[in-house]
Amino acid sequence: MIENKEEVSRNLEKALQAFEQAKQRVANEKKKQNEKKRKTENHHKYIMGGIIVKYFPDCYSYDEGELNRILSVALQARECQQIISKIKAENKESTPPQSTIHSPQCRK
Repeated sequence: MIENKEEVSRNLEKALQAFEQAKQRVANEKKKQNEKKRKTENHHKYIMGGIIVKYFPDCYSYDEGELNRILSVALQARECQQIISKIKAENKESTPPQSTIHSPQCRK
């Protein structure tokens, strides 16, 4: 009977060890997924920043609050809203845009 208890105890220890290893694998996989998501988001931010600099080279002379004001007004402009609507419609049609549209640069 003592031998049976020892065997149950060993089996329980092995099961607990396997459980802990599985928890660690799940944690590692979650960490990998979070890192992948963060890397994708950071790449997107980098690309967006490059676009701002391309079309608004003076952007470095403004602080974040000023840039937020400038971009919020620019994005609410009628012409900008029309371009956004046109691009959304093109995306719904699943056809690539026929021409490249260059937005006008913001003026001080």
